[in-house]
Amino acid sequence: MLNLGVIQEMEKLLRELARLDLGYPIGVNLVRPAALPDAVTLSLSQVSECAVKWLEPLYLKCNGLSFPDVHIGYFIKTMQKIALFDRSSEPDTVLLDRRIGVLPFGSTGGGDLFVVDCESGGILLLPPGPLKAGLYDARKANVRKIAGSISEFMELLLNDLMAFVNGDVNHIYIK
Repeated sequence: MLNLGVIQEMEKLLRELARLDLGYPIGVNLVRPAALPDAVTLSLSQVSECAVKWLEPLYLKCNGLSFPDVHIGYFIKTMQKIALFDRSSEPDTVLLDRRIGVLPFGSTGGGDLFVVDCESGGILLLPPGPLKAGLYDARKANVRKIAGSISEFMELLLNDLMAFVNGDVNHIYIK
């Protein structure tokens, strides 16, 4: 289960980020407030079983986020945008040594996609690659599992935000 403290710490760090002089105008960095629990469950259940099973812990705490100024930028979709899934521009299946059902829920400013593996709940990072009718052919792509759950993934984002705000040049960001 996603710890509310992660979201609260992100909000605190975003206030610190807003006070930094990065040498350019800072964009809108925010964690969107969560909807009521019944609305979250209803909205995600209209998307897929995968969304309810693996992403509900995230959306019960926040309705996505936008960190355009952190590293290369991180973006987690709102529940409403997840419902607008389009197989012509997003994968629902990743082809590795086998087919894996996935649900995209975010991206980086570099064009990589964050997807949840619908079988395990693990979070994969998909670089831009070949997509045809929802099938992402990853056999020649550098697809990586970056977290075992949405909770672990949010901890990674928190660590990246903290390192960015604190100017930690030795931090290894999600990439």
